[in-house]
Amino acid sequence: MENIMIGFSNVLQPMNLLICLGGLFVGVLFGALPGFSATMAVAIFVPFTYVMDPGAALLLLSALYCGGVYGGSIPAVLVGIPGTPASAPTAWEGKALVKKGEGGRALHLVTIASVFGGFWSSVALLVCAPLLAKIAKMVGQPEQMFVAIFGLSVVVMLAQDNLFKGCMVAFISLLLATFGQDPVEGFPRFTYGFSQLTGGFSVVPVLIGLFSLPEVFKMLEDPFGKMAETGKVGSMKLKLTDLTRNGLNAVRSTIWGVAIGIIPAAGPDIAAFLCYNEARKSSKYPEEFGNGSPEGIVAAEAGNNGVTGGSLIPLLTLGIPGSAPAAIFLGAMIIHGVRPGPTLFTQHADTVYTMIIGFAMINLLMYFVGMFFCKCGSLILVIPKSILATVIVVLATVGTFATNKNMFDVWVMFGAGVIGYIMERNKFPTSPVALALLLGTNMEKSMSLTRTMYEGELHMVFSRPLAAALAIFTVFSFVFPLVKIHLEKKKKANAE
Repeated sequence: MENIMIGFSNVLQPMNLLICLGGLFVGVLFGALPGFSATMAVAIFVPFTYVMDPGAALLLLSALYCGGVYGGSIPAVLVGIPGTPASAPTAWEGKALVKKGEGGRALHLVTIASVFGGFWSSVALLVCAPLLAKIAKMVGQPEQMFVAIFGLSVVVMLAQDNLFKGCMVAFISLLLATFGQDPVEGFPRFTYGFSQLTGGFSVVPVLIGLFSLPEVFKMLEDPFGKMAETGKVGSMKLKLTDLTRNGLNAVRSTIWGVAIGIIPAAGPDIAAFLCYNEARKSSKYPEEFGNGSPEGIVAAEAGNNGVTGGSLIPLLTLGIPGSAPAAIFLGAMIIHGVRPGPTLFTQHADTVYTMIIGFAMINLLMYFVGMFFCKCGSLILVIPKSILATVIVVLATVGTFATNKNMFDVWVMFGAGVIGYIMERNKFPTSPVALALLLGTNMEKSMSLTRTMYEGELHMVFSRPLAAALAIFTVFSFVFPLVKIHLEKKKKANAE
């Protein structure tokens, strides 16, 4: 308790509060710009922390991390373009609500869900770190394999209107994920003489092109119109049903987010898709999904922000980062002489508790910073489409190039944009592309290593309790939507 009070006193110092606010503002901006990310924000500002004391340095990086994860949801709602891959499910529902004149409601939901997920993930970090670290030790390649396959089950839910098209897109996208070096053997595949393909297709350029350029092409069909008839996104007041229907949804998604954050290399992208899928499966109003569902927004945002605290649990207790930003945290902590591990909570108690309490405070402050950005962001809706389209293309190009400093990625981004536009015109879902590219490499790597571990005796995987449990969840996640679709068709046939 004494260490917690020390953490509170350090965080509430005026300079540290300013650092938290400044980091949040910059982090939200990085998240909102296509191609930029929380990882990039944290990496860029690590050198600026050299002159700070360890506690203040970790507060700045935490604020950048949380702000970056949240920031991608603002353009996702307003113009249907996710600032980060984790905001893609939010874009599907947010854009539909903007068209209904309920953009303000969508932005408020996004902010509250993000704060809820982030805050309770910091509580989990404070209370459950030792226990969850033991669970993290149980996660090996077999468990990661089932998590990846479980993630792909989302395709069945997202494409249930046309299952054949959705599964075909997912299969082709998984093939694209095999381009580049074999993740285990290191042998180059399908490079066709292009050295740029040695590392495979970079996910960020493909997703920027897939989600931003089709919107640009749609804008150019009516270049002199505006995104909305007025400069208002509508009232930001929430309905009572928004809170009553989403309480359990937010709690469930936060728990999923924390759990996924603990797993190395999973990250907020996978959490957002998985939580969105679980919300759709358990919803009493599944027909609203894709047409402006508040449940979809809350699930995705609570889930991807729940990852922020979860990813730091294995980092602080075991020295194993659970996400890319957490890996940069590891480097920053070592630079400041704070080495993660079992002794961290005793040898550097003041620093680590300052960071954890600060993490909770940052997520509470994020509500006010987020609402400020949401109100400013509504001005996007009165910009003529011709100007907005130009700005989006410039930002998408700069963001894509900034990812790897590679013009090849820019051409990939434009190619993905054209393909995405053609897919949307022909009613092919684009979401399976994002899922397959995000999960494909991890799935292949974990499958290969699992096969090596058990020398081809894959049935031995089920001797691991956690792997067996994940396998059962995976089968259920694939079968349940198919049974539900069948029953709904049967019900309609009987009604006719």
